[in-house]
Amino acid sequence: MATLATHETLSERVDDLIRKHRVVEPLLATTTTPEAIRELIARTEGLEKAVREIAHEVEEFARA
Repeated sequence: MATLATHETLSERVDDLIRKHRVVEPLLATTTTPEAIRELIARTEGLEKAVREIAHEVEEFARA
């Protein structure tokens, strides 16, 4: 995990991870299928990273 600023809350870090993985916002009816697939892949990767970040934070909290 990258070193994170101590003043950032977990919610802020997760929001940032999700936001960084959005290519197109929002998906529209005019979005082509390949673009939509790329977007959904990017968003899924962002959500996976966010879940790992949450898990890491929970583990740290449980150790304390």
